[in-house]
Amino acid sequence: MNRILKILTVNIFILVLIVNCSNKPDYPQKLAVHYTGDAKLEVGGPYVGVEFHHSTMIPQRISFFYPVANSIDHSRDYWTRDSSFVAKWNLKIGNNPTVSIGRDASEFDLTPYSVKFNRAENGFSLMSIYQFCQNKPAMILTIQITNTSDKTEEFEFDSRWWTSIRTCHTFRPIEQAWTDQDSSTIYTHFDDPDADFADVFMTNAGDQPIFTNSRIDYLSSPQKYGKSKENEKAKPVSQFIYQKQLKPGDSMNIVQIIGSSKGNESRSLVSYLKNNYQTEVTNFEKYVTDKAYTRSIMETGCPKTDHSAAYAKAVMEANTHYLDRDFVPMPCPAEYNFYFTHDVLVTDLAAVNFDLERVKRDLDYIIRHADEENIIPHAYYWKDGKYVTEYARSDNWNNFWLVQVSAKYLRHSGDRKFVEKLYPFISKSVERSLLTLEEDNLMWSFRPDWWDIGQNYGPRSYMTILAIKTLRDYIYLSTVLDKNLDRIPEYASLAEEMQTALLEKLWNEDMNYLVNYHNDGSLDEHYYIGSLLAAHYGLLDAEKRTLLVQTATEKMVDKNVGIYNAFPMDFEKWGDFMKFAGNEAGAKYYYFNGGIWPQGNAWYAMALIANGKKESAAEFINNTMSLHGIMEGPNGQPAYYEVRNANKDDLLEYGTVDKPQFLWAGAWYLNCLYQVYGVKENDWNIALDPFLEDDQKECEFTLYVDGKPLLVSIEGKGKAIKEICYDDNAVSTAVFPERLPDIREVDIELGKPKQPYLASTDAVLKSCEFKKGQLSIYLSASVGHSNNTVVISPSIPKRVTLDGKEIADWKINDHKDYKEIQISVLHLTQECELVLEF
Repeated sequence: MNRILKILTVNIFILVLIVNCSNKPDYPQKLAVHYTGDAKLEVGGPYVGVEFHHSTMIPQRISFFYPVANSIDHSRDYWTRDSSFVAKWNLKIGNNPTVSIGRDASEFDLTPYSVKFNRAENGFSLMSIYQFCQNKPAMILTIQITNTSDKTEEFEFDSRWWTSIRTCHTFRPIEQAWTDQDSSTIYTHFDDPDADFADVFMTNAGDQPIFTNSRIDYLSSPQKYGKSKENEKAKPVSQFIYQKQLKPGDSMNIVQIIGSSKGNESRSLVSYLKNNYQTEVTNFEKYVTDKAYTRSIMETGCPKTDHSAAYAKAVMEANTHYLDRDFVPMPCPAEYNFYFTHDVLVTDLAAVNFDLERVKRDLDYIIRHADEENIIPHAYYWKDGKYVTEYARSDNWNNFWLVQVSAKYLRHSGDRKFVEKLYPFISKSVERSLLTLEEDNLMWSFRPDWWDIGQNYGPRSYMTILAIKTLRDYIYLSTVLDKNLDRIPEYASLAEEMQTALLEKLWNEDMNYLVNYHNDGSLDEHYYIGSLLAAHYGLLDAEKRTLLVQTATEKMVDKNVGIYNAFPMDFEKWGDFMKFAGNEAGAKYYYFNGGIWPQGNAWYAMALIANGKKESAAEFINNTMSLHGIMEGPNGQPAYYEVRNANKDDLLEYGTVDKPQFLWAGAWYLNCLYQVYGVKENDWNIALDPFLEDDQKECEFTLYVDGKPLLVSIEGKGKAIKEICYDDNAVSTAVFPERLPDIREVDIELGKPKQPYLASTDAVLKSCEFKKGQLSIYLSASVGHSNNTVVISPSIPKRVTLDGKEIADWKINDHKDYKEIQISVLHLTQECELVLEF
């Protein structure tokens, strides 16, 4: 978009705001998704999360994260956890029989931080809303029961919560507690160190109950309203009964505040929350929606895509929980009450584009929880009365992801000081990861692919691919930070040797795919999603890259739901050989045994992008990864899920999801959007490779480069860039230099190039300028590094020089509207000047 037009647009927008401030966007309403089918739901906030099945108003689980992770969950088995409830609601209207309510499927409006259920019944309607506090350990449940009949009736609502809890990790039930209460509040106290002596409190801030009971043995008392015994240990319940005469159209308006705290805090918290719960909810929802809409943007012109992107950002922000005096990203709102380094790091692969503050905070948390030898954590959680750290083993993927995220952070932030702080931990991760590098120059692992199950040690494509990429990112980090320069030639040579071994030993000509081998030397004939990263990281030549993508498409892709985790789905036969624990691989088409996972969809989309198939990638991303694509698919529902069932032979199972608000599912989707629309990152720099779909007029997104939040705008048509402008100034590079001028916007117009520009280079770009018929490119890389540089131009250069000496190692690819000039450069010194004379 023309910069002057943008300025006028902004000024008009500001004027409109001044004239009518009441027209501010209602972001919570804009974010909400309406749904009427059978769904699994999870929503939550920093201190509390809830899990629902089959679209019921009463949850199956309440998870508390303060003071430690305890939960209310009465399920007997993980696979049948949809059949239990944490409460019972009864309603009696006039002389009619008492009926159970809240356990039938209801339509709902969902955001990552709230859910509003609605259900119409004969003579009444029921509405419930679950919302969460920003700074206090509680959730707010609003229940509205409305008389929809044509006569006045007495309504009596009985709300019973079974408040015994389970401990974190070991999931041990604690069913004995002592209670005390007043007319509107029940406090349940657990004298158990494994629960950190937590209280569960429930209080009322709306219509007040006429009866309060905290002893389960009084529920069966023949006396209608008996006096509750207090201060004796028993199986606890929090029961509130409400009565109200309702005229037609009138409502009961019940507000229950449910939370968990330390014992000496409960009363002061209840007092505060009764008066301030609405402010707490408003602050939390504003915080999340600001992150989704105003702190960064992704606007493609497609309402469904733009909404899906904002929703994914909201999921990333809402899935932040209290853990041991910190607030950290967690996988789910209500399940997995543990910190997993893997989940945080793969989420930050996306976040580094638009939220550097988050990435820095996450990396700092990881190294603060490393041990004295700089070994990073795999997981951190509360268990059996204490906090426990599981440290990453040598074959743990987190060793790779830490290096890759740190390298991305440096490229996007330019924050050398902080990355120097990370460097000892990065070095330790590289060192430890290579402990399972065997004499064949391949990485060996007990796991088949990216999974954390199985015990059969053998050479693995996925781990080798990650190791190669990690070594090259480590070379970049060491070069830029001027550290361990004497190790760079060794690691560069090792990465080359590993890439050669990957192709020579793990490329299977019959399968046209990168494969694994078992410990006994036999071929593992399964196709795994991890192999697709070889295309994304540029480890394959064009022929093998194309064959890899074609094979995945033919063998593994279901266009309605995505790509199978593995194929064929027969791991139920491999339990003894692979040493699976029971049925942990899952049934056919589910979980590891051919289920659909978000990272698999992302890696397939990235492989398509690497293979020059952005149109196909965009279609796949929209259909299988976006919120609306998932909803519109088989058994679709609003869910950035952990895993999706791929069983097309059973239409009741096909497309159903588990863990429906999963942290890194939304992140992988955003990662793919950035890549398909134009962000291309290699081992050394960030570049723009812009793309618009056929019916797309423009695209705008926030991108951090050199610590600056840039607004990147793309318009026009064509495969090449007509013009690139930093603010008002035309530049001659699609690769961002290491140090940017003080700019705010990057405007790109697609079309026939006006002048030559740098499209890509395998080095740090110091500067690039086109002046007086010369394109001068200043580069930096490790000594001995082989660099392929690509320049796009309307014409062919007359001469190419490197540090003043003419070179002949370049070639021309002729396209309709432009020339593609590929130049091979060997860095004999760390910095060099490449010049193209036109």
